[in-house]
Amino acid sequence: MSTIGTKSRFRRKFAAVAGATALLVGGGIATASTASAGPVCPSGYHCLFEGNIGVSVHNYYNSDPDFTNDVFTSGRGVNDNSWAASNSSSGGYESHYYYDVNYGGGLVFCVNPGSVVYPDQLSDDFVDGNHVGQRDEASSLLMRPSTTISCF
Repeated sequence: MSTIGTKSRFRRKFAAVAGATALLVGGGIATASTASAGPVCPSGYHCLFEGNIGVSVHNYYNSDPDFTNDVFTSGRGVNDNSWAASNSSSGGYESHYYYDVNYGGGLVFCVNPGSVVYPDQLSDDFVDGNHVGQRDEASSLLMRPSTTISCF
């Protein structure tokens, strides 16, 4: 076989490998999700606050079916004591907070990636002496891909 034929095959193989690599890299860049930063919440985390944004915090990286053993930086328990939330998801996940452990009791509220919910946005209602609002109610967190549910 001639040297010219070998060079030609080498160039074709090189071009094919380079093209495939470019497609893989380009596809990864095109489909990669950008981080959505919520206020005072590290990238990739979903944060609950005991008071206003930036006060006592507890950060979640994954879903948590039970806040019973979680504590804010103040040392107070997270379960049924949250007033605000921030979502800095790096994967585009919504933060869905539920009334009861194991995602039971219905949805209290949810936060979109890059968004925040302040204490004055959460209801603090009472009916016949029973708390039926959103503040001081969250007991579990389920991270979900984009949904049709209206979130903060």
